[in-house]
Amino acid sequence: MRYRVIKPLNNNVAIVRTNQEEQAIVMGAGIAFQKKKGDLISSEKVDKIFILKNQEAQLNFSTLLKEIPLDFITTTYEIIENGIKRYQYQVQEYLYVTLTDHIYWSYQHLKNDEYVESKLPSMQAQYPVEYEIAKEAIQIIQKRLWMKFPKDEQTRIALHFINAKKQGDSPTEIHQEKKNELILKIKDFLEDHQVIRTKKNQNFYDRLMIHLSYFIDRIEEDCQQSDDFIEQLDQSLKQDYPTAYQLSNQLFALIQHQYNKELSNNEMIYLTIHIQRLL
Repeated sequence: MRYRVIKPLNNNVAIVRTNQEEQAIVMGAGIAFQKKKGDLISSEKVDKIFILKNQEAQLNFSTLLKEIPLDFITTTYEIIENGIKRYQYQVQEYLYVTLTDHIYWSYQHLKNDEYVESKLPSMQAQYPVEYEIAKEAIQIIQKRLWMKFPKDEQTRIALHFINAKKQGDSPTEIHQEKKNELILKIKDFLEDHQVIRTKKNQNFYDRLMIHLSYFIDRIEEDCQQSDDFIEQLDQSLKQDYPTAYQLSNQLFALIQHQYNKELSNNEMIYLTIHIQRLL
């Protein structure tokens, strides 16, 4: 089998098209050296391949490339693919974005000696598979990024998998109009509070919109979860980022009103983090 190059990313990584007309990321020592669009890469030289299953996956990958170094993206994809293949753990597509974000910023905080432990209680007894995936994730990070993550990261990474576990079918088209209407309301709300997309913040703004899109999909799938230990993190964010927390609370209320159902507080945490970056 051969892969046709769409775009070389560096000497060892390229975006390609497969024989099945799928887009994929291929990795291997020197496989993209002096390659250009349209050239072929032999499958024998490929060490790893990540299929970009649909347009959403392709958009997420290109969004991450704008801001996060390629090594962090491919490391995260390897972690997720390991969970999927080794543990048959099916995930929502947005995990590729949120977990890459998390690993990159944790790395930066550790590197700059700014890392603060979350002090979240262990949920290993309730979620043994997610904790095992997270344990292996820390090993992959150390091997690929040459950084030893603290044991505290096992709970944080496990939480990402817990929240992104795929349940049920994808939302049908009948929900799309309602979803688009809500996204427009959210953008109006943010604009009213001087949170506007600019050239400087466009990557963070787009990341927030991606997260909100998946959040709404999970509401439609009725896959909301809530865990007791989220309360601790929720209270910490409320204290550390009062403005972002207040905006997130109002945004959360807007979404709850639109769908007329109780939503998990887990989402408040992610909304607060995204909005704090924009502020």
